[in-house]
Amino acid sequence: MKWLRNATWLVLAVELAACSSSKVVRTPAELVSIDSPLQLAHNWQVTLHAMQSGDEGGLNIAQNQTMVFSADSTGLVSAFKKANQSRWTDQVVWQTQIAEKIASGPTYADKFVLIGTTKGKLIALAEQTGEVLWQTQLSSEVLSRPVVADGKIFTRTVDGNLYALQLENGAQIWVTEHQVPNLSLRGTSPVLYHQGVLYIGWETGKVEAVSAESGKSLWETRIAIPRGRTDLERMVDVQSALVLKHNRLVALAFHGKLVSINLDNGNLYFAQDVSGFRDFVVDDNAIYVVDEDDIVQAYDLSNGTKLWSQVGLKYRNLADLVEYQDNIMAIDGYGYVHWLDKTHGTIVARVKHSNDYGDQNRVVRAVTEGNVLYMLDSGGSINRYEIKPSDLALFKQAEMRSAKQEPEQQ
Repeated sequence: MKWLRNATWLVLAVELAACSSSKVVRTPAELVSIDSPLQLAHNWQVTLHAMQSGDEGGLNIAQNQTMVFSADSTGLVSAFKKANQSRWTDQVVWQTQIAEKIASGPTYADKFVLIGTTKGKLIALAEQTGEVLWQTQLSSEVLSRPVVADGKIFTRTVDGNLYALQLENGAQIWVTEHQVPNLSLRGTSPVLYHQGVLYIGWETGKVEAVSAESGKSLWETRIAIPRGRTDLERMVDVQSALVLKHNRLVALAFHGKLVSINLDNGNLYFAQDVSGFRDFVVDDNAIYVVDEDDIVQAYDLSNGTKLWSQVGLKYRNLADLVEYQDNIMAIDGYGYVHWLDKTHGTIVARVKHSNDYGDQNRVVRAVTEGNVLYMLDSGGSINRYEIKPSDLALFKQAEMRSAKQEPEQQ
């Protein structure tokens, strides 16, 4: 199958497509110096195995109340204590080596930690010990991280199959088959579950609604049309994770559009010409996306009007966007974490992510929990940071308090 034969270089497809079409060098934008009001306090770091480019598309960071779970592409699944420990060995709760490469996960649900492998296995491990509880063989590589709802697991394989399995034992409930193109981006968006319906973004440029009970298709909507002479030019993956907000489904396609979809029938509320493949953020007011040129943009959630555009991070190989309070976090491929103001898109803070084994490691996944930031990078390191006011910000706050107190004392 051509998709699988070309899997090792598909991660470069966006760069190749841009270069072939525009014949320009993608020079990363130079950063403008700022006085950052935020800093990252490094709590702990554990290093696993370095990952090759293209091996990390489906990898995730999962967590319960006391532990964080991660996996690397070599097959190592790990659980770490959230609370800072004196030694890294005390930070590790358990580690389990799977005999196959891991392509997706982990996903935490109830007592299970779920991962998918490159050889098509979906594996459930025990939350507290890492023991393998069950494993189910699917039709091909499980690149879409598993999603759990109503005691069922929903996941996809790269050959276009959509599965529903029992959470307790991995038994298959149903499977549906879908056509996939010859060539597509490396990775697939996870299934989105809502009130008995699954929403899926396909490599064909379509978004589909499927009954979670039976796998029957309810509707499908095309948001990207293949164009061009080559398979590379005709890629129209809906790879970004779908987002549900205010009873609307928001989707983004590579070589396609940013759309807002009616859940009942698949009709579009609006569509904007944006090509992207990274996960985006939606809040009560706006949609925040990064396009294929690493330009961060905001659109009004209700009508799709463009609110602002930030070109200061262009071609800096941004990761998926992350929400943090009133800001959007954009992490670039050179180790920098940027905070963008939601209202006008200005870069208001910046910190360098660095660890004991070198900086400029590309961040594979980032997850926030309050003021805590977990990051998994391509060097195989998982890091826990606390987001805090910078020393300069604390100094300015102290000066302001002092200036306010002086007139009151007089």
